[in-house]
Amino acid sequence: MAPPPSRSAGMDASLSSPSRGVKSTIVAIPGMSPRAPQLSPTRVVRLAGSGTGAAGTDPNFLLDTLYSHHHHHNTAPPMTPKLDSTSTTTNTSTAEDPTQADPIEFLNRHYTSEQLLVQQLPDLRQSVGERMERLDDRISNALQRQSETAQLTRRHVQDSKASVTALVNRIHLVQEKAQQSEVAVLEITRDMKRMDLAKKHLQRTITTLKRLHMLIHAVEQLRLACLQTPFPDYKTAAHLVDATRLLLQHFQAYTHKVEPMIRLAQKVTDLQEHLRLGLVRGFRLKGLGLAATKQIEALAAKRGGKTLPPLDDEHNNKPPVMSPAVMEGGVLLVDALGHDQRRRFIIQFCQDQLAPYKQDYQPVAKGQNPQKRVSSFKVVENPEPEPAPIYGLDSVEKRFVWFRDRVTQINQQFAKVFPSYWNMQYSLCRAFLIMTKEHFLQLLSGPKKDADANNATILLKALQKTIVFEKETMAWLPREFGTKFISPNNNEAEINATQQQQQQPADDGAASTEQTPVESLLGVCSVAFEKFMGPYIALEDQSMDEQLINAVDDRTVDNRGEMPVFTSSTKLFVYIKGSIARCNAMSKGHAFYLLYEAFQGAIRKYAQVLSGKLPQQQVSQTGVSGGLNLPGFGTVGKQQQENNNTSSTYRIPQGEEMTVCYVVSTCEYCADTVEALEDLIRDTIDDAYKPKIDMMAQQEVFHDVTAKAIRVLVLGLGNRVENAWKMMASINWGAFDMVGEESSYVRTMHEEIQPFVTTCRGHLPTPHFRSFCDKFATAFTKTYYNALVHLKKINEQATQQLLLDIYSLKTLFLKLPVLEPKSTSSITKKVASTIAPAMYTKMIHKQFGRIETLLKLVGTPADLLIDVFKVQWPGGSALDLQSVMSLKGMKRTDQAAILEKFGLDPATAMRGAHMGVTSASLVQERLQAVTGNVGNALQDRLGTDVAAKVNSDLTQMRQKVDDFRKSFR
Repeated sequence: MAPPPSRSAGMDASLSSPSRGVKSTIVAIPGMSPRAPQLSPTRVVRLAGSGTGAAGTDPNFLLDTLYSHHHHHNTAPPMTPKLDSTSTTTNTSTAEDPTQADPIEFLNRHYTSEQLLVQQLPDLRQSVGERMERLDDRISNALQRQSETAQLTRRHVQDSKASVTALVNRIHLVQEKAQQSEVAVLEITRDMKRMDLAKKHLQRTITTLKRLHMLIHAVEQLRLACLQTPFPDYKTAAHLVDATRLLLQHFQAYTHKVEPMIRLAQKVTDLQEHLRLGLVRGFRLKGLGLAATKQIEALAAKRGGKTLPPLDDEHNNKPPVMSPAVMEGGVLLVDALGHDQRRRFIIQFCQDQLAPYKQDYQPVAKGQNPQKRVSSFKVVENPEPEPAPIYGLDSVEKRFVWFRDRVTQINQQFAKVFPSYWNMQYSLCRAFLIMTKEHFLQLLSGPKKDADANNATILLKALQKTIVFEKETMAWLPREFGTKFISPNNNEAEINATQQQQQQPADDGAASTEQTPVESLLGVCSVAFEKFMGPYIALEDQSMDEQLINAVDDRTVDNRGEMPVFTSSTKLFVYIKGSIARCNAMSKGHAFYLLYEAFQGAIRKYAQVLSGKLPQQQVSQTGVSGGLNLPGFGTVGKQQQENNNTSSTYRIPQGEEMTVCYVVSTCEYCADTVEALEDLIRDTIDDAYKPKIDMMAQQEVFHDVTAKAIRVLVLGLGNRVENAWKMMASINWGAFDMVGEESSYVRTMHEEIQPFVTTCRGHLPTPHFRSFCDKFATAFTKTYYNALVHLKKINEQATQQLLLDIYSLKTLFLKLPVLEPKSTSSITKKVASTIAPAMYTKMIHKQFGRIETLLKLVGTPADLLIDVFKVQWPGGSALDLQSVMSLKGMKRTDQAAILEKFGLDPATAMRGAHMGVTSASLVQERLQAVTGNVGNALQDRLGTDVAAKVNSDLTQMRQKVDDFRKSFR
């Protein structure tokens, strides 16, 4: 390859660099390779003062270096140099980039002068040419080798295609040969398949012919067994029935399409029905006799049922009676006929055996004569005189006696005939109970109602005897016949599964011979009385009413328990417990629920009896009672009268407070017992009625009576200290001149309060005694405060005396919850706390502190009254301040001045001072403003206090409830 032509250009220019002072030359450099970038004429090439000598002498080294720079430039990531458009004399940005090869920089670095470069150009051109020649040789060799390799590859591909084509042709040949072989095999085996199908059809035809022959033979044998005399061969017939049923199953598809098969199947059915009817007749003749059998078959013929030819004999010969062996064969026949036929036979047998019972004991309407028993129903072997028709409720026992005798006769006549898995005796008992239940329902209601249906004694006697008979039957059947009953603990799903198992036939279509459990007989007949127990409930209700009447005047107390209670309460609940036991033995359903409702009514009535033992309420005119109004005891809680001029009170005679305490303790005992009674009834009654059992209302009735009794104690004690209030009002506190011991009215209060409270403490439950103390202390302090305000004037000495009295009363009331009687008997003595509750003590200090504040303000000098009033009576109103000034006996002008100083405008203060308002009238106005709220507020507050105390004793009360429950069980 010829070297590229050289390009030369010579243009020099001198440039002066003011900063460096280096002379530069503008040179046009010829291109070194086709890919070398062409230089701009304005490009500056700076020839350094020193160069590289090796580069100038060895062209190969120069080419290798240029090749390495060029190769590094092609493999490095591209970088675009950023040139300043204003700079035309420097290329430092290009020289600093190691990834970009600059030929001008390369020449400047390796050639010190242009002359040196020109000298080396021939050698350099020669070296480049040599290298290009070597490269051409290498490319030529590579192309030659590539051409040789392509021809070889083309030849190999052609060989592979030829091999694949040959393989495909061979596969097609194999497939054609396989198809030819398959056709040959089919031709060979076609006759064999035809012979196999013919053999299969022939075998099926032969089998069918054999089965048909067997079926026809079996039917003929069955017909011959039916023609046996004096009775059909039932044992052989049983086997033939099994055989015909199994054979007919193979012809099931033809028994509705092919006429001969239809006639053959119908013939089998007729023979089976003939055998069944003959067996039924034989059992009737054995158990009832000829005449009864004729009558039953005549009635069946009238109803259109299938029957055998009549038993008419010209010579009046009696038909033969089946022997036990013949009857045992008949049992096998019934089993072979299937479960439905066996069930039908059992029902028919029970109806036949109970036909005399139905005729003799069937209730009749009033005015009709009972159907007389026909002699044909008598047992021929043991003729008995015809009994009189007895069907009333008072003759229930005779029904059961008749059945026991009849079952005994059946067991003798059919001894060892019926297998145990038939449960024949159970079916007889159940059929008898169901028939008796229908008779009872007719006797209890409707046109055939018995005259004694409303007689509770006869009704209960009939029910009890019926229940006893059911229980005796439940014990007799397993003991004598091995009957198995379904457990009462099984759920409904298990019972249904047992019934399905009982009805499921055996594998061969016959009835199952496995004994399965049966349903219980309890309640089958006695359930008839369930909705007609009204007379019994009325009798129980009457008995409880008699106890309640006796309880009105009975004040006997039972002191054997923790708290004394009226013996009438324990008698009532003992009777209720016995009534539950009596009813539980007869019914746990609707009748028990009616009895539960009767219990509710009796308990409510007894609560009224207890309320009647409390003193009667007395209504008196409020206002001046010895110069004193008693609102604290006149209107409390819900007993406040609509007319504010009247008030209610209770007068408790001496010693009668114990009766009130007995009422409270009895109410608590009854409330706890009612809760235990509710649990007992809910555990005993049927599940359908359990959600309806709720005696919370009865407990609330006793709680209401308890609250009323506590209110009676509070008002009764307040009534006893009425004389003390009159004594206090009669003292002239405005002219009082000597401070001594406590006043006489305080001693009177001590004498009345202390024994009353100690008596209550010994006979009241602790929570209720605390409630009594709270309510009485609150009412007393309010009454004392109102009594002070009613006074006309109190001087300074009277103030000191009243403070002394207040201290004495406060000391008494602080000890009120823990007062002990001077002599306690062993019955009433109990362990109690000697420290008053903290909540009660706090309430006493607050209530008496209010009274002490009032008295201290009354004794305060007038010039210090406002300051002391604001400090000691925070939130006090002008009305309260005027009450204090009225008690001090201040003049109206002084009152007006103080009221004005207190904050009222002068006109209002003067008008209030000159209205002639006394302290009593101020109190009356205040009472009228707040009297509607005092009772309810007091009730709510004390109710909260009592609730807190009751919660503290909740554990003890729950323990008592558990004890009551145990006593009932």
